[in-house]
Amino acid sequence: MKTRRELAKEQLELMELIRSKSNINMVTCGNCGTVLLHEREVEEIDCFGCKTKMDVCDCPDYWYSGCIDNDEFND
Repeated sequence: MKTRRELAKEQLELMELIRSKSNINMVTCGNCGTVLLHEREVEEIDCFGCKTKMDVCDCPDYWYSGCIDNDEFND
């Protein structure tokens, strides 16, 4: 059976594949936590959940390089 970290690494690899092929990124709204998809070159995101417009830097990536090192993936 794979560890949580190994499974998380697979998710990160799939997200990287999505980014490279589609230029789409998955983030969470910095205001309400809604999961959002956006084109990578945009500077602002309009959240459909709370209707807030914010800078892309205010919306954390859902999967990002280094995230699999987080303690949440410890078995």
